[in-house]
This record gives sequence, structure tokens and C-alpha cells, in this order.
Amino acid sequence: MEREQFWKKSYDAGLKDLDPSKWETSYVDIIKPAFDKFSGKAAFTFFGIEVSFADLDKYSNRFADMLTQNGLKKGDVVGINLPNIPEYVIAWLGTLKAGCVVSGV
Repeated sequence: MEREQFWKKSYDAGLKDLDPSKWETSYVDIIKPAFDKFSGKAAFTFFGIEVSFADLDKYSNRFADMLTQNGLKKGDVVGINLPNIPEYVIAWLGTLKAGCVVSGV
């Protein structure tokens, strides 16, 4: 017998049969198509320097590789203590790509 999911009583109409397992995926997998589609476009600009989605993908892959080469594995927590600069975005995304959990410090 399925356990009663009492919280579903407060759902809006149409959400009663919502099955979140349909979307079991990672954030990185979700954004990958956008990175591919907009690879030549600017992901962000910092003091007049544009960083494209392709470059952000490349730099964050390098960061992810660095983490795994240094022994970090899926589920490990990585603390990031950076101000609002491009390196923060690269470190955050790279940490997720390595399968690690990001924690602000």
C-alpha cells in the first residue's frame, strides 16, 4: 500500500499526479543544451571583457578536471570563498561538473 502523501492536498489542480522522478537529472545536464546552442554568445561580461558560453564551458571543465585529479569525487563538498567575479562562476560550475556539492564559505 502506498503511503499517503498528505502534502499533495495543498497542490494546485493538475499537480496531483506530478512525478518528479521524470526529471531526475543534474543541473549540468539541464544547461548543456543551452551552452551548445549559445556557444558563440556571451555568457557574461566583466569589466568590458566578454566570456562566451564556449569559454565558460572550457574553463569550468578545466576546473572540474583539477578537482578530480586532486582526488575529489562525486558527493564531496567544495567550499568556494570568492567575491562576485568570473572565477566564482567558473569554480561553481566546474564543481558541479565534477559531481561535487558547492558550499559558499
